[in-house]
Amino acid sequence: MDMKKLSFLVCTAALLTACGTSSEERKNKAEAQYYEEKTNTMQEYKKCVDKAGEDQQKLDACERLLKAAQ
Repeated sequence: MDMKKLSFLVCTAALLTACGTSSEERKNKAEAQYYEEKTNTMQEYKKCVDKAGEDQQKLDACERLLKAAQ
């Protein structure tokens, strides 16, 4: 009986450890993807502003990208 309890505890601990690791990996992957998208949006914003020059209407359109990044 003691051996069965020990085996059960070891298996349970192994399963919980495996589940915890995969959720942490998913979290890290999601955060990396978020920051990559934010960086890409900010780069698009900078290009838009450079292209717009002094044209206020074009600059206003670029502001949408800035708001999307936030």
